[in-house]
Amino acid sequence: MTRTTLANPSAPSAEPAQAGISIWTVLTVAVATQTAGSVVSQGVYILVPFWRDAFGVSLASASLAVTLMNGAQIATIYGIGRAIDRYGERVVVGLAMLAMAAAMVAASFATELTGLLLCMAFLGGTYAAVQPGGTRAIMRWFPPRHRALATGFRQAAVPLGTMIAAALLPLIAAQAGLSAAAWFSAGVSVLGSLLFLLFYREGGQVAPEARREEPLKLGALVRTVGQNPQFWPVLRLGIAMSAFQFTFTAHAIGYMGGALGLGLVGAASLFALAQLAGIPGRVGLPWLCDRLWPGHRPRAFAGIALIGAVVVTIFAALPLGAPAWLTASVLVAFGLFGIGWFPLYLLEIAEMAPPSSIASTVSFASTLCLIAMALGPWLFGLVTDQFGYSAAWTLLIAPVLATALPLAIRRA
Repeated sequence: MTRTTLANPSAPSAEPAQAGISIWTVLTVAVATQTAGSVVSQGVYILVPFWRDAFGVSLASASLAVTLMNGAQIATIYGIGRAIDRYGERVVVGLAMLAMAAAMVAASFATELTGLLLCMAFLGGTYAAVQPGGTRAIMRWFPPRHRALATGFRQAAVPLGTMIAAALLPLIAAQAGLSAAAWFSAGVSVLGSLLFLLFYREGGQVAPEARREEPLKLGALVRTVGQNPQFWPVLRLGIAMSAFQFTFTAHAIGYMGGALGLGLVGAASLFALAQLAGIPGRVGLPWLCDRLWPGHRPRAFAGIALIGAVVVTIFAALPLGAPAWLTASVLVAFGLFGIGWFPLYLLEIAEMAPPSSIASTVSFASTLCLIAMALGPWLFGLVTDQFGYSAAWTLLIAPVLATALPLAIRRA
């Protein structure tokens, strides 16, 4: 592949540092930064059992670390998105990742659960910068023909970071203690910050005068993006799919361990296949959609969502004692479509955003998706307790069908 650079021919020569930057260098930095952020944030999930044992509390109490981290992210992501649109992704993301490192360092000194929870809330509030900042970088540097592939690679960093955290953090915590695991996460966050601060540059294809535009306030932003007839249908499906993916992730292992008779260890091993399949899914699906169905991303997104719904329907119908190869095949299919959908959705939302408010628009959409991600697993568990798994699986699949079908048959 030939080297592609993005020096804006209409921009003045006051920014010579940008002239020789390759878009693939920008992508490498964005992927590395997202991977580092995912190692730290997803590592919180992985360290919950260790914190439970260290502080002598219940699993529910230790799990509040995850709840507060996500709650703080919901509370801050829109404000951070506006800050990114105002001051640029380089400084905001770089400083936010340094703040994440500080949160993990502080957590290493926590002697009681309350202190840990405060650190995790601060971590979530600063991690909120990574998603809108990275998306804005892709939108500003990459021409439309490369955005799908670039977004796919960057979003594949999320399951990649999760796998790295799952492989290393328990080992470090078991052999060297929780403080060492926290310091390791802090070091990863510092490396991600330095990469972004040292090697990323603002600008890309955006003219200097456009970079100085003020981001829209929330009311004006919602009115502006809402004028696009595709925005609300795509956003509704994204919210439904966020609840769909993360509710399945939260409950699939327990369901397989009990209802399918696999045991928790066997179920967890099989479920790892879904995460692994999510990596090529997030890279390949956006690229294939742009190559095979150009100009029809919303309908392609709807088709992928419908396939995901069919996969989970098959999963829910698996009988007790189903062969492991069949369960594994269904989980791989879920990884491809039930996890791989996100870059296509994110890119569509970002491309509908006003140029001055890309991060703000992504943050607005992400806030609604994060709320669905937080409520979905709880509602699924509530319905399961009251009415059984059949009703819960129906509740999970129905919103996807209700939002995907109209978008699939909608005229572009």
